Amino acid sequence: MPKKIEHVPADRFMTLDEIAAFVADAFAAGATGDQVPKGKLSFGGKLQQLVVEIAETD
Repeated sequence: MPKKIEHVPADRFMTLDEIAAFVADAFAAGATGDQVPKGKLSFGGKLQQLVVEIAETD
């Protein structure tokens, strides 16, 4: 079963610091950099959530 790394903002929209923390958490969980994250945007195009699934390795 893949690991799911998910970040939501402390406020309504994600900041650059929160995006950087998401990327750091994904790499710490085993991401290799070729995974494609999914995002949720507001109607105004602002980022509200990021999710990436990382395949588990033995």
